[in-house]
Amino acid sequence: MDQIYHHLKQFGKVKLNEPLAKHTTFKIGGPADYFIVVEEREKLVELLNYLSGEGIDYFILGGGSNLLISDEGMRAAVIQLKFGRIEFTREKEAEAEAGALLSQLVNMAAAEGLSGLGWAAGIPGTIGGAARGNTGAMGYHTAGAIAKVEVWRDGEVLVLDRQDCEFGYRDSAFKHNRDVILRVWLVFKKADKGELAKEIQYNISCRTNQPKGYSAGCFFKNINLPNWPGNVNELPEIFKKRGTVPVGWLMEQVGMKGKKKGDAQVGVEHGNFIVNLGKAKANDVLALVEEIKIKVYDMFGVELEEEVEIV
Repeated sequence: MDQIYHHLKQFGKVKLNEPLAKHTTFKIGGPADYFIVVEEREKLVELLNYLSGEGIDYFILGGGSNLLISDEGMRAAVIQLKFGRIEFTREKEAEAEAGALLSQLVNMAAAEGLSGLGWAAGIPGTIGGAARGNTGAMGYHTAGAIAKVEVWRDGEVLVLDRQDCEFGYRDSAFKHNRDVILRVWLVFKKADKGELAKEIQYNISCRTNQPKGYSAGCFFKNINLPNWPGNVNELPEIFKKRGTVPVGWLMEQVGMKGKKKGDAQVGVEHGNFIVNLGKAKANDVLALVEEIKIKVYDMFGVELEEEVEIV
């Protein structure tokens, strides 16, 4: 085994040529040269400093959702975050390490009588991933609860205020730079615990229409109403009220729901999901994505943009 492998072992558990399909919700992806499981925030900082100094490419993997990895895998050090301490530091504030599960944070906040993330009930992934992609649902976004974010940047650990994170629709500065999120501070509002429990149960029930099987979550970004090229007045009223045109509706209009390429299928229950029926390859998914994009553009003049990160 090479010297890099032995050096990496001081930062966490290391495997060579680890199939990434084992670590993503899509269950798709070839091997990583190095796969490191890091269980301490400080160890992650040390690891990033080492990789940066050695010129070794790296990729951060949290919960493995919202991600499509190529069949060839990654010629890089893939780092899985397994540190996830959550602490309520003040009456309405919490500090969460990047590897903390979003679902756990939702439940702990509700138990404290704090609202602000109830919309995220049932959404997989980590708070670090949710902050990076500004995960959202039902008109709400992760950024709405974030006060500041700690990141590793080129050997330094920095704390950024919310406005410095450049949050946008399913977007942030972290999707366009090499910053690595280490922890997040969040601000909540006081609420009745019973009402919060009802909200969480309701939001979970709203997700029962999601396709069964392996997926990465909603594949495409919904269309913001100002970007709709057609006559807005011809759209259903609920779209105008919410300010977006859902991609699931577009799939129905172009007849793509249930369509397959290999073992990849557009969701029957929810058209903005692509499902791995068991043996799908990344190339199956990408072929389906290309067909979807062409049909939606031909009918509506809309260029769909992926919400799922393709690497």
